[in-house]
Amino acid sequence: MDNDALLKEVIRRLDILISLGIETAGGPEASRPATKIERLSELGLAPSEISAVVGKPLNYVTATLSQRRKRGKRKERTR
Repeated sequence: MDNDALLKEVIRRLDILISLGIETAGGPEASRPATKIERLSELGLAPSEISAVVGKPLNYVTATLSQRRKRGKRKERTR
């Protein structure tokens, strides 16, 4: 196995571990993709990294994050 293939395999396995860690730490609500995306964003991951971990297209991740930001702004205005 060459270095590039080995690196890709290690990254894939780390993505799996991150995903499993989020599911077990957050209870039943954390199994939803939107919850995973929000949590990973809070931890500082870029949308492209979140896409790889969650297994969703980048468009889905950015749309989900955009919706969450809009909801947050609405809540601030109503206070």
